[in-house]
Amino acid sequence: MNKKSKPARPRHLDKQLFEAGQQCLKRLWLDHHEPAAEAPSAVRQEMSKAGDRLRDLARSAFPKGVAIAAEAAEDAAAETQTRLAEGAQVLFGATFVADGVEARCDILVVHKTAAANATDAGAREVDLFEIKSGTKVKPRYVNDLALQAMVLARCGLRLRAAFLLHVNPRYAHKEGTEFPPMQLLRSADVTAKVQKQLEPVQRRVDQFQKALANPSVLELPVGTFCTQPFPCPHLARCLREAPPLPLRELPELTRKLEIELHKEGIEELTALDPKRPGLTFRQRRSLTSVQQNQLIVEPFVNTELLQCTKPLHFLAMATVTDPLPRFDDQRPWRSTPYAWSAHTVHPDGRLEVASFVHVDRTDPRKAFATSLAKHLEVGGTILCWGADALGEVRGLLDDLPSAKAAVRALLSRPHLDMMRLFESGVFHPQLRSLDDLRQAVAALLDDHSGGEVVVFDEESLLTTLQRAQTPRARSATKEKVASEIKDALAWHSERLLQLYRKFAQVEPKAPKPAPVPRPRAAKPLPRLPE
Repeated sequence: MNKKSKPARPRHLDKQLFEAGQQCLKRLWLDHHEPAAEAPSAVRQEMSKAGDRLRDLARSAFPKGVAIAAEAAEDAAAETQTRLAEGAQVLFGATFVADGVEARCDILVVHKTAAANATDAGAREVDLFEIKSGTKVKPRYVNDLALQAMVLARCGLRLRAAFLLHVNPRYAHKEGTEFPPMQLLRSADVTAKVQKQLEPVQRRVDQFQKALANPSVLELPVGTFCTQPFPCPHLARCLREAPPLPLRELPELTRKLEIELHKEGIEELTALDPKRPGLTFRQRRSLTSVQQNQLIVEPFVNTELLQCTKPLHFLAMATVTDPLPRFDDQRPWRSTPYAWSAHTVHPDGRLEVASFVHVDRTDPRKAFATSLAKHLEVGGTILCWGADALGEVRGLLDDLPSAKAAVRALLSRPHLDMMRLFESGVFHPQLRSLDDLRQAVAALLDDHSGGEVVVFDEESLLTTLQRAQTPRARSATKEKVASEIKDALAWHSERLLQLYRKFAQVEPKAPKPAPVPRPRAAKPLPRLPE
């Protein structure tokens, strides 16, 4: 006779579920009852590694700390009470459960004076330290600490102080050395902010617990919150149940307008009048394009493109953000550039294609900056798709003193962000967002080759670089990775050129043939003396 398996313990309302509820009650319900099985992306894995490293660094500042070993909430909570009864003054991963709510504390410090004089657990005062990889105090960090403080109070512990240990954005690393905790981390006293959020957090907890028992929240529509502050893992499922043109696809949609439209029963773009008061120019044009099923191009798009000074450099760049610095003088959360590709059109019509790719684990920043600056030294205008990567090069002024002249040369070049220009003046009935160049190219150029691009965004670039940066990667592997990145960026920069030619309404100009030198007449040989 088979033994019955032990039933799984119900999941408490923990930190992850609390954050999910703040984003969407539907996500809260699904995360609890039907969690999506998704493999963490390469970017999320790197962020998780950075978080683990920061946790270890922060703990090193508390040498007498005791780590809670149990993983299951009830077991960890029981172990926490045991350690407190034994007189432990610093606990790592202290866990508390009260009224179906769970709190795990990164670092819990029992106030020494209170602990020594206390006759029972109810008189204890504690300090909370929360470790975050961000560089500033954010509201969701404060809410996380407020949730912990609320549960601690229900367990008979009084919050004395709350601190946020976050990354110091001005920390400059020395390659090959260990991170000094007192320099990499900053401590922010957020006690007053946490105390202020205790009542709002309590109200949210009550709301979330009711939502967890109410499956009717599954009827909530999709909205702007589906991707803010992070993409919801259930978005694909929800979109299958949403109308073909959901309201969330309206450009520049604010939360206030979204709520107002939902109250009026407007759930899709076809039901929204383009002449409605309060809509922006972009919103009105987008709605007209969708409802009339036609492409609309504003005249200023052509004018802006034609005003660019030649030579025109259609530039694509590939960067990866490092949460923790790796190279000399690098600061946290800097974008490390690994590759660029440019299709350059000279005034005489000559087309020049150039590129740079770095796939080793060594520092690519100086070679990147100097090679790109050299290519652009002829002057002209940079045309790109999204200027964020170009703007992040500015950080190299502080991080890379040896290439400051090259970086300044890059930043001094005039540039045009074609994505922003097209967002304000090009409206296609099947295209509401221009964030993905592949979708824009497919719609505006009827070119679907972007689906074959191997390396494109930061996620795929990081995954591809990891293949070349393994300790025993062969030279053939590195060459293949470099070729994949180069081909992808060349696709990117070439499509920018094609978009320019279409919307600037210019035909490719054949370069003038080089003049053929005339043969010189042969001079007679000098006469020899007789």
